[in-house]
Amino acid sequence: MDKVIIYGTGRHAELVAWEMKKYHLNEVVAFTVKEEHLTKEEVNGLPVVPYEKITEIYSSDTYKMFIAVGPQLVNRAREELYLDAKAKGYSFANCVCPSPNFPEDIVIGENVYIDAFSWFSGFIEIGNNVTIIASMIGHHCKIGDNCFISASTLAGNVTLEKNVFVGLSSTLGPNITLGEYTVLGMGCTVSKNTEPASVYLNQATQKQRFDSSKIKLL
Repeated sequence: MDKVIIYGTGRHAELVAWEMKKYHLNEVVAFTVKEEHLTKEEVNGLPVVPYEKITEIYSSDTYKMFIAVGPQLVNRAREELYLDAKAKGYSFANCVCPSPNFPEDIVIGENVYIDAFSWFSGFIEIGNNVTIIASMIGHHCKIGDNCFISASTLAGNVTLEKNVFVGLSSTLGPNITLGEYTVLGMGCTVSKNTEPASVYLNQATQKQRFDSSKIKLL
């Protein structure tokens, strides 16, 4: 197992460390964040060290990095940290949880997070710095660098260009391409190509003007 430093101290970072240990993927030895975000000395018994001093404490010759950051700024925050750590000389671990729905022939990059509840068909390519949570990915899909997919369904032959965000419970039809930096909110349905930096929001669910005391559930 590789020895890994996780960037981040939030819930996602905590989950990644837990899953790496649970599934015997890697040995997490520490967490790191920039000094301006350094608010705790340890997470679950592991030290938190300032990122500005990371190369002095944990050499890139011995340790790998995992960037456990969410989709902030349309994934740019995670992308910048990934590129910065790479410039410091670090290689990257993956957190790909074991699943019977994970084909052996899948092409996958580095610093990739995939939970145990995602499902994959054949002929799939996944880039670097990608997060996939509880999603169904159809055949011949190509997922570009820095994408984030949450509990959604991609039909066959879908291409996500870099830094696409697909929100909870969205559905993508077959043979389409989402342009880079496209953002899909929760529950969106998309059946056509999108332009770069497009934003789609599902506004079907709206708060009513009356409260729940007026409703009789049968």
